[in-house]
Amino acid sequence: MKKNQDFIKRENQNLILDLIQEHELIARAKLAKLANMSPTTVSRITTSLIDIGLVKETNQYTTGVGRKATLLSLNPDSLISIGVELDEKKIRLGFFDFLGKAIITEEIEKEVKDSPETVITYLKQTIFQVIETHHLSRNKIIGVCVGIPGWVDNKNGVVVKSAQLGWENAAFGQKLQEVLPFQVLVDNELKLKAYAEKMFRKDKIEHTIVVIDFGSGVGSALIVGGDVYRGFLNAAGEIGHTIVNPNGMLCTCGNIGCLQTYVAEGFLIQEASKQSDASSLEDIVEAAQYGHKWAVNILERAITYAAITVNNSVCMNNPDKVILTGKLIEQTDYLKDRILKESRNRIWLPLSDSTTIEISRLGKNGVILGAGMQSQREYINQLNYEKELV
Repeated sequence: MKKNQDFIKRENQNLILDLIQEHELIARAKLAKLANMSPTTVSRITTSLIDIGLVKETNQYTTGVGRKATLLSLNPDSLISIGVELDEKKIRLGFFDFLGKAIITEEIEKEVKDSPETVITYLKQTIFQVIETHHLSRNKIIGVCVGIPGWVDNKNGVVVKSAQLGWENAAFGQKLQEVLPFQVLVDNELKLKAYAEKMFRKDKIEHTIVVIDFGSGVGSALIVGGDVYRGFLNAAGEIGHTIVNPNGMLCTCGNIGCLQTYVAEGFLIQEASKQSDASSLEDIVEAAQYGHKWAVNILERAITYAAITVNNSVCMNNPDKVILTGKLIEQTDYLKDRILKESRNRIWLPLSDSTTIEISRLGKNGVILGAGMQSQREYINQLNYEKELV
């Protein structure tokens, strides 16, 4: 019974916060109507949120002759959360206010295929350096969430398997927690980006959404009923390691012919190096635009497999929306346009009219934004138990 009551309290509080964020300025009466709660319940929740500084009252405004209402809004300066993304050769870092606005973002060229301990030491130094350089208040920082490519046990902070980083059964979250004074969360990077997509979409319809990432690896995330679907072990969406050719190339995961060996950036560069001195995706794209056959063949194959991935995801999940993201999509118009066109052409005809394909609007900071927001939501959820808010 206690767990059920706590769950209801948490859900009610989160709904009120989501509605305030969505409307930016809103009166208690309208909150009660939209949330389908009694005015007393809404007043109790909002009073508690005001007391701890997450919500603030604005100046009164006139709604009619002699009538005034006090509006509520989120207090952006009430807290700061940190979002981190680890990629093969980059670390992205962001500090966010309560509205999800970036206070500071940094992108650091860094070889992440080091030991977890080496990365933890570097992250600690970098986070504290940013705090000191930008004179941020440590007291406002409520947590840090790290997005990592691969299979992550988010409940225990363990990186079970990350082919991109070369980590296996790494207790990354626990070890990072030992050196930071803030709450530490660890999660799959694309699930965090999908969470950001859900949080910051302007259309608030509860879509069933598949987010597919084509970058240093290939991954997907499914949003159902407004929540990210995780599967039994938080491994749902590891589509990059589905086998598409049992006689194909060796994947970094140890299997043969994984999907990502035909689409992921590192494998495309590996193939290109057999024909040229190309050392980046940009080099391959440039060569293809100049008509070099080897480059055209490599990219056409990647485009074909990317489109097959979209079709397979649509057939398996029947979403009404597919969102494409990742370096192949967001940093190269040549590939973006071709993948979009080929994906639309390959969707199984009976489902083609029920699914739209879009490009993510979050850009390269989508993971750190989702990580920052996830950290905030975890902090808020814990307030129910620690401070008996509602």
